[in-house]
Amino acid sequence: MIRKFGKLVVFGVLALLLVAVPVAASMADTSAASYHWARKRPQFTLKVGDNVSGDWNTYLRRALNDWNENDTVTLDKVSGQTSRQKCRPTKGQVEVCNWRYGTQVGWLGLTRLYFNRRGDHIDAVTVQLNDSFFDSNSQYNNDAARRHTMCHEFGHSMGLAGHENNESCLNDSQYAVFHYVTPIRSDFRELEQIYSHKDGETTVSSASVSSEDFVAPTALPSVPSEGDETVTVEKLDDGRTVVTFITWAKT
Repeated sequence: MIRKFGKLVVFGVLALLLVAVPVAASMADTSAASYHWARKRPQFTLKVGDNVSGDWNTYLRRALNDWNENDTVTLDKVSGQTSRQKCRPTKGQVEVCNWRYGTQVGWLGLTRLYFNRRGDHIDAVTVQLNDSFFDSNSQYNNDAARRHTMCHEFGHSMGLAGHENNESCLNDSQYAVFHYVTPIRSDFRELEQIYSHKDGETTVSSASVSSEDFVAPTALPSVPSEGDETVTVEKLDDGRTVVTFITWAKT
C-alpha cells in the first residue's frame, strides 16, 4: 500500500507531487547489495563533486581519506557541477552539498541514489548536509556530528545500507552520531562483496561528465517513521527510481 505524507519539502522546480514510499513497499524485495554502480571491473574510481563551503571542505577530505582505505572504491574529489542550494544530480558521479535546507522536516543528512532507467544500477547520487542544524545552537554543532554525517552519507553513496550493531559511521543511531566517525573493516568487506562481480556496462563517469536531465524528487516523510534513519523509494515522472536515505535530527 502506498502511504501519502502531508508535509512536503521542495528540492528543485518540479511541480508534480510525488509520493515517498517506505522502502518495504517496493525495493525491499531486493537486497541492499543490489544498490550499486555498474562498472566493468571490481575496483573502480567514483568521482565526488565538491560543492561544499567553509569547514565542510576539511570534513570532506577526511571522509574521502577514511573511505579510501578500502580496496574496492576510490573516491576522487573533483569540481562540483551544481549549486549548494539545489544540489542537482550529475550523471556518473556523486555531488555533495551543504546549505541551510531548513528545520521543518528535521534531517541532518540526506542521500539520494538515482537509478538508471532500467532500475538496476545507480546512475547518480546527491549528498546534502543540513547547516540549519550544524551551524546553529543545536547539539549537532560539533566536530563529531559533522564527521559522522559526512562519513555516513558517503557510505550510502557507494551502495551501503545503515545498521546499529557496531562502531562504524554507518551506524544510524543517535549515539553513533556523536561517537562513531569513521568506517570500519566490515564496511570495506561489504563493499568488496557488493562489487565482486563485473557488469557489462558502466554508469560511472571515467572522464568528462555527460549531461542528462534528471527530474527532481519533491516529497519527504514529514517525520521519521521508526528509528533514526528512514529509507524511501520514489518513482519519478520520467520513470526513474530514486532511493533516499534520511538521517534525522533529534529535537
